[in-house]
Amino acid sequence: MHRTRRVAALLLAAFTLSAAIPTIALATGTVTISGATASFPLVSLLVQKYEKLNKKVRFKISQGGTQVGINNVAAGRDSVADVSRDPLPSDPAGLVFYPIAKYYLCVVTNSANKLPNLTQAQAESIFTGKTREWSKVPGATASGPIDLISRNSTAGTLSNFSTLLIGGKKVSSLASEAPSEGLQRQSIEKDPNSIGFLSGYFASKGVNDVGFNGVGCTLANANGGSYAGVARFYEVTKGVATGAASAFIGWVKASNAAQKIISTQWISLK
Repeated sequence: MHRTRRVAALLLAAFTLSAAIPTIALATGTVTISGATASFPLVSLLVQKYEKLNKKVRFKISQGGTQVGINNVAAGRDSVADVSRDPLPSDPAGLVFYPIAKYYLCVVTNSANKLPNLTQAQAESIFTGKTREWSKVPGATASGPIDLISRNSTAGTLSNFSTLLIGGKKVSSLASEAPSEGLQRQSIEKDPNSIGFLSGYFASKGVNDVGFNGVGCTLANANGGSYAGVARFYEVTKGVATGAASAFIGWVKASNAAQKIISTQWISLK
């Protein structure tokens, strides 16, 4: 219970950040960011815009996965972690999660396998390894064994996929594990028998997006609330954000320019 109250307090601090944010003009220094590969394209675009507005701040961005970013920030190696999942009780103490946008997760197949839809029960059966052959999946145009392509344990998208689309169950240990969203998509693109999951940005080209419970995996459906697989991106700091990191996060949450970028391929919180 104490841990739950502490997480709630840190999230409350995140939502009230804007009351104490320095102006962009006063922010100086270097902000180092590491973490989720799913949010890397969005954060990169936001950083590019922000650097044009404030020439006194520089950013160094790397990836590695959500857990890598959290570990780096907790250890003081980076200013900010890009995180693609909600806070967990197992996260290091003292982290503050600032939600910046929503994104959606798609089940995807190779583009040659035009699987149109899966129910939650079908998705659970496939990704837990119970259904092993494409011949047992209605609507599949592939044949032969099902090749599962997942993410490694550092990925926030893996946690959200399990929670949102397969009833909290674990992806089968039979699955191949990719260290990034880009490499996961490449593996699915190369294997006609593959199935996996990707955030909407990475699922938007090169693969077949599979509907879920009769709802298409699209930005419009996710934004409209009819699609189930919607999660949040966070910027995470050790303690309440200060200095240039605070100014950047505040700008992302409040500025029209940032919201315009977010709305191109992700979902604004405003």
